[in-house]
Amino acid sequence: RTMIKCNVVEEKGTLCYKDNYAEATKMLAETSFLSDLQNFAKESITDEDCELLAPYVDHSLFTIEAATKASSVAVGLCKWVKAMVTYHMIAKVVIPKMDALRLKEAELAAAMKKLAGAEAELAGAQGELDAMQEKFDGAMNEKQRLQDETDLTKKKMDAATQLINGLAGERDRWTQQSAEFAEQIQRLAGDCAIACGFMSYTGPFNKTFRDLLLTEYFIGDLSEKKIPFTKGLSVTGFLTDESTTGQWNLQGLPTDDLSTQNGILTTRADRYPIMVDPQGQGLQWIKNKEAANECRETGFNDKMFRTFLEECMGFGKPMLLANVEQTLDPVLDPVLDKAFQKKGKGYIVALADKECDVEPERFKLYMTTRLPNPHFTPELSAKVTIIDFTVTMKGLEDQLLDKVVQNEKPELQTERTKLKTEVNEYKAKIVELQDDLLFRLANCTGSLLDDPEIIDVLNITKKTSAEVSEKLKNAGEAETRIQVACEEFRPIALRGSIIYFLIAEMSAINTMYQTSLSQFLQVFQLAMNMAEKAAIPAKRINNVVDELTFRTFLYVCRGFLEVHKKIYTLLLALKLQMNAELITMEHFSCFVKGGAALDINTVKKKPKEWVPDGVWLNIIQLSMSIPIFKELPDIVARNEGLWRQWYDQEAPEAVPVPDVEDRLDKIGKMLLVRSVRTDR
Repeated sequence: RTMIKCNVVEEKGTLCYKDNYAEATKMLAETSFLSDLQNFAKESITDEDCELLAPYVDHSLFTIEAATKASSVAVGLCKWVKAMVTYHMIAKVVIPKMDALRLKEAELAAAMKKLAGAEAELAGAQGELDAMQEKFDGAMNEKQRLQDETDLTKKKMDAATQLINGLAGERDRWTQQSAEFAEQIQRLAGDCAIACGFMSYTGPFNKTFRDLLLTEYFIGDLSEKKIPFTKGLSVTGFLTDESTTGQWNLQGLPTDDLSTQNGILTTRADRYPIMVDPQGQGLQWIKNKEAANECRETGFNDKMFRTFLEECMGFGKPMLLANVEQTLDPVLDPVLDKAFQKKGKGYIVALADKECDVEPERFKLYMTTRLPNPHFTPELSAKVTIIDFTVTMKGLEDQLLDKVVQNEKPELQTERTKLKTEVNEYKAKIVELQDDLLFRLANCTGSLLDDPEIIDVLNITKKTSAEVSEKLKNAGEAETRIQVACEEFRPIALRGSIIYFLIAEMSAINTMYQTSLSQFLQVFQLAMNMAEKAAIPAKRINNVVDELTFRTFLYVCRGFLEVHKKIYTLLLALKLQMNAELITMEHFSCFVKGGAALDINTVKKKPKEWVPDGVWLNIIQLSMSIPIFKELPDIVARNEGLWRQWYDQEAPEAVPVPDVEDRLDKIGKMLLVRSVRTDR
């Protein structure tokens, strides 16, 4: 379209381009005008075009407000022209950027194409990498599996090594024990028979008769029936262990074998025990032993007896009936018979007029009597276990030795008691560890190597056993040292034991001559306190022995008749000489009994009638018992004249004895004078 020249004219005082309305009308009338505007190639607008339009666009009347006054078409054209100019102004800046954008987009498309190729190549490489990684992971998993198996195998090898090393020491012992057990099983029936006989029949008897029953009657019966048994079986070792007996000793039970047997009978017998305990040692032991279990001590004279009995049975506490007589309260019969009946979850027993709860597993009944030789009825003897707790000379000697050491060397006694406690704990610890190890080995499921606890227990057992063995060795050496130091004071304990049993035997002369062990122990302690001190142990021991002999003589003779004081003194001297082995039992028997057991018609005929029958029997007994008097009857027969002269002497003990004076010692001469002149 041809651009019409524009002329500037002044209208109404304003310069403006001269319009060409006719031409404009034609243009507006064209049918394609609107589409031309819509499809106008706005990108073809140049700066020159905009400069040409500037006078119009910048004119003050070329505004939308002014165009609105003219017509709506003018408003549209105004907006369109301004928009085209604005577009060009913006496009001058944007189009270069868009061109740069299209360039960059082209470069991007090339780069993306190149990237796609690289990514395709990367995908191929990644696939290969993934395959190799998968193969690598498989190889690493296999390596880890092999490493785990190696570690497990090494761990098992270490565990096996520990087991082998740990059980190496046990193997020899277990092998030996296995062989011993096989032999013990063969002898078990006989050993159990001896133990059953001991538990059933030996309780009421003293040590001598118990040994007679065990070594002759029981063993003889087994030998006759050809039942295997252990030679020299110790019932104390068979029925208990050292740790248990050691604990009993610490609780006050004497250490001699008889007392240990009594402890077994008291604690292991099925029937409730009655302890024949004149000295009260069993009573004291039970008090100490059951103190931690809240033992209730009572008696039939106690008005609370029934209440205490029901309480102890109901709560499972031990009960001690002290100082019972030869008969018991009939209310105890169901208890002694253990007539316990199951009721619900517990047990009951019928006591006379009522039913009482009882715990058979925990309830214990102990009975003691002070009677030295009680006569229980057969019915009562069948219901209970009668145990002779009468103290023995050896047992009393050991007890007195403890008191002497406690008084003279208290540090030794303290160390000795501590040592016994430690030894008992060590032995109990060894037994506990061995039992725990055997239990785990017996109850292990699967391989031993898979159970780390067994290895730990074995190591602990081995280590602890070594430590305990070393401690036991040291304890044994210390015990030997202490025992040697304590044995120095045994003469005091021996003298005390001899004196006490002599005092006890004096009751056979007169029943009023009763002295309890507690009384004697008080005198014994007083003698040690009053004896003269001495730096030299031997002198101190002699001082205590002399003081003890003197103090006990003063104490007991206050209640003796004068004639019995002389008997006591003589018997004491004889027993001391017998203990010192200066005289024998044959000397003592000849001195006490003479020939009273012989018959004048069955012995060698007396040489002359002046010899009394009793004197001749004494001479015969003397020749039969004492070796130096073996030929005395013949010597008297050959020189009966000299012997008659000696016999007729007023004080024959002061005159030399015919024929044998040079061979006689003091005891020999005393026996001869006693045999020939009993009046002297």
